[in-house]
Amino acid sequence: MKKQEQFASVWGSLDLPVIVLAHEGESFRPVYENGAADALRGGDGCLADSLPDEIRNRLLTGSTCPTGEELPLLCHLQGRAYSLVPFMWGDFRVCMLHEVTAYYNENQRILNEAIMANKAKTSFLSEMSHDIRTPMGAIIGMTDIALMQGDIPARVKECLNKIKVASGHMMSLLNEVLDMSRIESGRILLQEEDVDLADLLHEVLTVIRPQADAGGLHFSLKLEQMAEERLRGDSVRLRQIFINLLSNAVKFTPEGGGIDMVLSVTPTGEPNRVMMNLRVRDNGIGMSQEFLQRIFTAFEREEKSTTSKIQGTGLGMAITKNLVELMGGTITVESRLHEGSCFTVEIPFTASPDLEERHRQALAGKRLLLFDDNPEQTQLICSMLERLGIAADVAADAESAVELLNDMSFSDGEYFALLTVEKVKGVEMLLFLPQVRQRMGADFPILLLSENDWSQMEYVYTRAGVDAFIPLPLFRTRLSAGLYAFTDEAKRAVQEAGDGQRWNFRGKRILLAEDNEINREIAIELLGMANLQIETVENGREAVDRFAETSPDYYDMILMDIQMPVMNGLEATRAIRALDCADAQDIPIVAMTANAFVEDVRNSLDAGMNAHIAKPLDMNQVYSTLDFFLGRGGR
Repeated sequence: MKKQEQFASVWGSLDLPVIVLAHEGESFRPVYENGAADALRGGDGCLADSLPDEIRNRLLTGSTCPTGEELPLLCHLQGRAYSLVPFMWGDFRVCMLHEVTAYYNENQRILNEAIMANKAKTSFLSEMSHDIRTPMGAIIGMTDIALMQGDIPARVKECLNKIKVASGHMMSLLNEVLDMSRIESGRILLQEEDVDLADLLHEVLTVIRPQADAGGLHFSLKLEQMAEERLRGDSVRLRQIFINLLSNAVKFTPEGGGIDMVLSVTPTGEPNRVMMNLRVRDNGIGMSQEFLQRIFTAFEREEKSTTSKIQGTGLGMAITKNLVELMGGTITVESRLHEGSCFTVEIPFTASPDLEERHRQALAGKRLLLFDDNPEQTQLICSMLERLGIAADVAADAESAVELLNDMSFSDGEYFALLTVEKVKGVEMLLFLPQVRQRMGADFPILLLSENDWSQMEYVYTRAGVDAFIPLPLFRTRLSAGLYAFTDEAKRAVQEAGDGQRWNFRGKRILLAEDNEINREIAIELLGMANLQIETVENGREAVDRFAETSPDYYDMILMDIQMPVMNGLEATRAIRALDCADAQDIPIVAMTANAFVEDVRNSLDAGMNAHIAKPLDMNQVYSTLDFFLGRGGR
């Protein structure tokens, strides 16, 4: 009784509900509650029994030194919101309830407004995505048309290819901006596919090297162990990680500085699993230790005189960290002011099926001459050649190279090819290679390894006797493809291809539903190159009506835009599938649209489409999709 009187004297007059609990063994039991708690309960029993199960269980168990972290932030009772504050009072646990209904309602109102604003932003970004992709589609489409013309000067072709790669990068940046709502809400979806690291790295370097050159920076790339070169992952997001890190290094490294990139893929010990390790180090302006703690926070930028003129939103590193972690990886950073920064990324991947078997079968047992005076690089190349079943003799100087060529001729043997680097100490390569060509004949393949831009070297080196170019740093897939091109099997394939017409769908008729005049023009031009018959309509309703009024099997396929007036592509597809026509369920309908997010693909398939192609169009993807549904025709 004395305890009850003591509790009442301390807590009884408070307006706040108070519960007092006594410690018994491994738990607590309620022994007192004040008048405010009684009023809040509004019934039999005690207030503790009226609390939600999760809160009551935590309140009646746990340590004797409670903290606010042990209990949920809010508790709802009798239509009101309360904040629970537990603390020890001698041997007793006390829980005080502070009413925060007004605060809760205000925050709920703000939250609801934020949710509505976010939905509006998402809707706006979706609409903007389509509007921006339309002119970008025209740029990339017209570039593809130009590349397909015959007799293009080499320099013009190289420029067009760079426009295509740069346009693709611009599209990835656009996707980054349009994806911000998904990044902020944690709803990014990854699109798994086979990723060729050689191709991905080439695309990255096409963007980064000109940036580094323009900034007067020295850029170096080193490949360490490459256990696998083809991985299963999201190539767009992976390229985004590479470019974000490298662009960041370029941006914050003054003229005369350097950027080092190191890439490796190592086994993890699990079957078919590897770990990709990427390090990007620069000797730029670095970061303070204080800012280093916030580098991955969205919209954070370190404000100082050296960065005041550097443009940026502060989103790049936040996006990068989000993507790395979404892939199951980690990212760390080390940095000191005026000493530079080093970002390290580790991401686990599943290796993709090996596509080199055909190359290995054609190359196995051949021998070539490698002309290179760099022991470390020579060892790497020889290990790659050995994996392809190719033996190699190595010459580190011109005298050794000539001696090996002569010895092979005298022994009635032959080298399959000469694989040479661009620079060997003491050798004037533009004088040496013509002598090799004269000695070995016009049919002897000479392949050049170089990290320089081939478009700038092609004119000189082809006239010096070089047949083909393989870029450095060297990937095994690029090496095998470069050498395979000179095998009898590859030459037969080229001969069988005739005049180079790869895709031929003569006799096939397609209905194209596209409301944009430029996009129609591009599609008609590109599809016409594969001898397709094309009929067009300008909205979904016209597509449904045109299909319904034609005889069965008149059209072999429908290419359907999504965002169109009168009736959009999804509605039109559902309407066509619902028609009482013999081929309504069977005709292939393929989305060809600027709506390119993963959920857009799902929406297309759910509406009854057979496939989804994103704009700007990748014509290899378009033709491959057509080939899948229309058959190989004259391919």
